[in-house]
Amino acid sequence: MNFRILQLTPDFNYSDGRSYYVYLLLKYLNRSGHKAALCTNGGNSFDRLNDEGIQVYTFPNLLKKSYFPESVKFISGIIEQEKIDIIHSHHRYLELLSLTAARGKNVHTVFTALSIVDRRYFVEYKSEKIIAVSNAVRDMLIKRFSVNKKRISLIPNFTDSEEIKENVNPESTKYKKLKKLPAGQTAILSIGRFHKEKNYETLLNAVSLLKKYDIKLIFVGEGSEKSGYDKIISRSELNAEFFPPQRNLKEFFEISDICILTSVRDPFPGFMLQSGLHRKAFIGADTDGISEMIRNGKNGLLFKKRNEHELAEKIKLFMENDLLAAECADNLYREVLDKYTEKSVIPEIEDLYTGLFL
Repeated sequence: MNFRILQLTPDFNYSDGRSYYVYLLLKYLNRSGHKAALCTNGGNSFDRLNDEGIQVYTFPNLLKKSYFPESVKFISGIIEQEKIDIIHSHHRYLELLSLTAARGKNVHTVFTALSIVDRRYFVEYKSEKIIAVSNAVRDMLIKRFSVNKKRISLIPNFTDSEEIKENVNPESTKYKKLKKLPAGQTAILSIGRFHKEKNYETLLNAVSLLKKYDIKLIFVGEGSEKSGYDKIISRSELNAEFFPPQRNLKEFFEISDICILTSVRDPFPGFMLQSGLHRKAFIGADTDGISEMIRNGKNGLLFKKRNEHELAEKIKLFMENDLLAAECADNLYREVLDKYTEKSVIPEIEDLYTGLFL
């Protein structure tokens, strides 16, 4: 059974985990014979959709509440033009737009809850089916927002198995530079938005406690918190380098020894899954979806969130125990390949879509 699906998400950017999730849905649903299109307000990563021949509709004022009627009309026009069967939204305000546009039409609605949030508006999570990407998100929906558990499907966040097959350009300036890292230096990678919830200050402070070790910090992302990171780096004289968001991340994983995520809140992070996909030793804060996935000492290491001293000890443990680091990386790799790529998740999404019509 094939469907015509409209995916709605804001700010379709490389630095955004939600955009990556939606990109994978669009890519693999289309390859499976469905017709999936994107509606968004804008972004910097449409080239990856162009390569897959995916239709994109942009309305710059989509997130502006003063343009609510115009946004509903825009979405309604897409529904009629594309003969949409399912609207799948990934942002609470866009869900409201979707539900309004779908009213009176033969269109089913799905929402993916990719975030853990506090504020309640009493209009969210009203779609026919809600996808929770982790148990932490599922519990939030039930306990904080009183969503009926029968409407919730637990389908995890996932990553793209094709990433490990991508070619790295050996002539890339940044790649050649990173490949020249001194022998014996430990490269630590972290990828994501520079946002308060990512709490990169804890990583910077932890590395400042390990002065006797030769550590190179590599960050890929963007955001308003970077100026604060720069101050810590300067004050502590850390060896750190920042790169803007990019499409191909394989070269960064290739040169890295340890991947670290210091989030104080994170539902089920894509960077954690990508670290496993690239067979890298992973250290994460003991929060939400990270602690659901990572079993300390088995497929990675956990530290108490915001505790820079414990993180420093975990970094030291991996640096001084190559066998443990390799074993954890191998276990995470096998688990990600088995459960958390498009090969296992897309069929679950398709089953959920099919169930809407039964």
